[in-house]
Amino acid sequence: MTECEYCRIAEKKMEAKKIFEDNKVIAILSEKPASLGHIIVFPKQHFPIIENIPDHLTAHIFQIVNKLSIAVFDSLGAQGTNIIVNNGVSAGQDKAHFCVHIIPRKENDNLGLTWETKHLDEEQMSTIELNLKEETKNIGEFEKEAPTPKKADIKKETISGDENKENYLIKQIQRIP
Repeated sequence: MTECEYCRIAEKKMEAKKIFEDNKVIAILSEKPASLGHIIVFPKQHFPIIENIPDHLTAHIFQIVNKLSIAVFDSLGAQGTNIIVNNGVSAGQDKAHFCVHIIPRKENDNLGLTWETKHLDEEQMSTIELNLKEETKNIGEFEKEAPTPKKADIKKETISGDENKENYLIKQIQRIP
């Protein structure tokens, strides 16, 4: 995805003010911050929206977001943070690569992140509740990351007195997965 700005940052083809990086995630300072210290966290692998991301990676991303939010409180003296995901164009997503915004907040910072509440009658609320319950009844099973096999440094044991014969019991134990 060479035209994706976040992919180019992940591929080290574009510069950014990196705050954090591991093998799955990058966190950078926003070039157009909503407040001082505005951080953007995104997976190195290209995923347009959160629904495309495997559960284990979503969990990892939000673990990093949590730790970075703590760092914002400790290092910048923030009194709060907004953790925002603009998931899809209709939600305000301006790049086709999933990301999480960590926006440091202070009292009276005049950063308006409010919306006008909608008033629904009881029938509308009940219909929405039933539809969502039906759609979410099977939630609970999460996709796990495939474990990476561990390689053991095994030295061959031999039967005493005969260096050419391998111990049968040791050989059987080594075959156990």
